[in-house]
Amino acid sequence: MGTGLLNRLFGTSRRKTYQEESLSIQKVKDLIISADIAEVTIKTHSLPRVDITFESYEGGPKLEVDQTDETLKIMANKEEKGVTFVWGNLPKCQLNLSLPVDIADTWDISATSGKITADSIVTGRLWAKATSGVIKLSNITAGHLTANTTSGRLYLNEIKAEKLSFLANSGKAEVFSSYGDIKGQVGSGVMLISGVKGEELDVKAGSGKITLKEVYMKEALVRANSGGIAAENFWVETTNTSVGSGKINIRDFRGSVKGNANSGNINISVSENANLDLKTGSGNIHVEFQEFELNTSYDIKTGSGDVITNLPMSLEKREKHHLIGKTGNGDHLIRLRTGSGRAVLYTAKSSLIKQGKGNTL
Repeated sequence: MGTGLLNRLFGTSRRKTYQEESLSIQKVKDLIISADIAEVTIKTHSLPRVDITFESYEGGPKLEVDQTDETLKIMANKEEKGVTFVWGNLPKCQLNLSLPVDIADTWDISATSGKITADSIVTGRLWAKATSGVIKLSNITAGHLTANTTSGRLYLNEIKAEKLSFLANSGKAEVFSSYGDIKGQVGSGVMLISGVKGEELDVKAGSGKITLKEVYMKEALVRANSGGIAAENFWVETTNTSVGSGKINIRDFRGSVKGNANSGNINISVSENANLDLKTGSGNIHVEFQEFELNTSYDIKTGSGDVITNLPMSLEKREKHHLIGKTGNGDHLIRLRTGSGRAVLYTAKSSLIKQGKGNTL
């Protein structure tokens, strides 16, 4: 076996290589950025120019730039498509771009195992895809924004998009300070959404957990298979939520919610009169009321569990496992159903009810 082939297969080091290009471009229709094992960093400026620097290694990915009247392609891909065995660590590959803030109507950014970082972009549509890398997008204004990763992490901050969609199969997805509709999914990873406002929220988790904070939406659909759902400062006009074997915990809720848990508990704290339609199989349902004047009708039914409450109400029906009553004019409806669990309704100041004591009906 020749020395050249041995060095190629088992070389302990690779020399670093550098490429630079600068293009006079103000606007294109499509911008395509593709990298194999390189990290991609995108920054914007106010100049009609695209500056590119690429750091690689001998035998590694090479920079290619292709420009037409409507499209700009910037690619950092490997020339050798076969498997290359290397003892030790390969040098880091880094693609740095500096370009106009609104250079393209559509962006398409993809990386295999590298990290994608982009800041301060204005566009009609943006796609960002990574296999095992991280996608970090900040201060993005777009009509549609889509971010997908297989086993990597998504971090989206200060997003203004009519439609934001994301997918993280086994990774983590985080969305902060977003305005617009959101549709997202994680598989076995976790999801955190905080400080968002829009018309529609549609999120789903497989075996992962969904955490929602400071959510202001018109409609929400929140689902988890074997994971849990936790929400705080959740103000949504209409919510539909469900879990398989996990729990649903919501604090400071305002709006109307329909919730279902097969074998988990449902705990909800309401900050104003709300419509609740909650059901569990073998779990418990706890509803806590903050300080406000109740104006609610109650229809509470359990299979074998107790109904416990300290709420003042006029009773229409009182049985061990079924309660129908009303507070005030009864303009809102709370309907609770459990299988073998108990149903508890209490005010925030009641420690007895929190301990499961209180009045059993």
